[in-house]
Amino acid sequence: MKKIANKLVLYLGFALMIIGACFYYYETHPQVYNTLAEAGIELNILDNLGKWEGELTEGKYYTFKDENGKEIDQTVHEVFVGDELILEDNNRYKVVEVDDKNYMATCELVGQENISWREEWEQLPVLEVAQGQKKVGVYMTHNDESYKPTDGTESIAGDGGIMEVGATLAEILKKNNVDAQISNNKHDPHDANAYHRSRKTAVQLLRENPVALIDVHRDGVPDPNFYATNIDGNDATKIRLVVGRQNPHMSTNLEFAKQVKAYFDKKHPGLIKGIFMGKGNYNQDLGPKVFIIEVGTYTNHQEAAEKGVAEFAEGIPKILGASATGQGPGAGPVTTGSGKSLLWLLIAAVVGGGLFLLISSGSIKGSMKRLSGFGKEFSNYFGPVKIRRKKNKE
Repeated sequence: MKKIANKLVLYLGFALMIIGACFYYYETHPQVYNTLAEAGIELNILDNLGKWEGELTEGKYYTFKDENGKEIDQTVHEVFVGDELILEDNNRYKVVEVDDKNYMATCELVGQENISWREEWEQLPVLEVAQGQKKVGVYMTHNDESYKPTDGTESIAGDGGIMEVGATLAEILKKNNVDAQISNNKHDPHDANAYHRSRKTAVQLLRENPVALIDVHRDGVPDPNFYATNIDGNDATKIRLVVGRQNPHMSTNLEFAKQVKAYFDKKHPGLIKGIFMGKGNYNQDLGPKVFIIEVGTYTNHQEAAEKGVAEFAEGIPKILGASATGQGPGAGPVTTGSGKSLLWLLIAAVVGGGLFLLISSGSIKGSMKRLSGFGKEFSNYFGPVKIRRKKNKE
């Protein structure tokens, strides 16, 4: 009997190793999700195991095409089936197929988004955010991101041009009487774990109870004209908003992003490049009004990016005033843990407990007997209580 038990433990060990290897491969190769999703198999229950916030290296990028093969957008983000786009013209598309070898994503038109700045919002007073009574947090997850024409390279570890762009955002907010809290914490290297490292920074900023939290980035598509625009006769860059789909505040953050786009579509048409809804968290589970802005791309001049983000900062007080009824990210409890860690702990606990029970009892039959005995103990514990309560009632 012991030989059989030993064999079962051995086989179970091998099975767990294979399962563990599959989980590891799924976590480190999230593109597997696209292959399965296109086959109709969606493993959303395993979302917390994947690293969905990855990006391609500069020069490589995904091209989005509609059902007729027309190019509609580009991004350096890794793209997954189910990701969505809201373009400058407010057409909304959903990714239905991804070719990871050629970096191509096929999209279907979902419809036209109703994004417009309401006239009644003009009558609302600028929120007390513009009176120094509320705060806006600013930080940069990818500190290395640079602007090659200005910095001479696309990446400078810990001190890329994006740091100056973030500083400009905070400076203009302060000039508009917004108490901008900026963090220059470093989160290098630039990899999928950068968001895990920057989460600590986001939590630190949230302790100041801000009404919004902005993570400043730049894109990595190679064409400088892709983001190029003009403001008051000066070169500037457009700004893309990024909303993570894998967090409980997705709908709230998306509505806020649409409100931002509505404001600038009316006041400064063309400044907002669009909204990308990617499969990822981006630390946006920390609260509503937590979002990413991508200010130009690495082939734009830093001065142009600063011009674009300065224009963006000018409108923030009015936008936050119009959305004053919504709860800010710092208003609720801060979630510092990770769902991924909890899931792995749960798996480890179940597997470890099962193995311990099997080895200590010497057989599957013995394990079941122990479990049955455990159930009887609970029954014996709760049974008399019910009887006593019944007698007391009598």
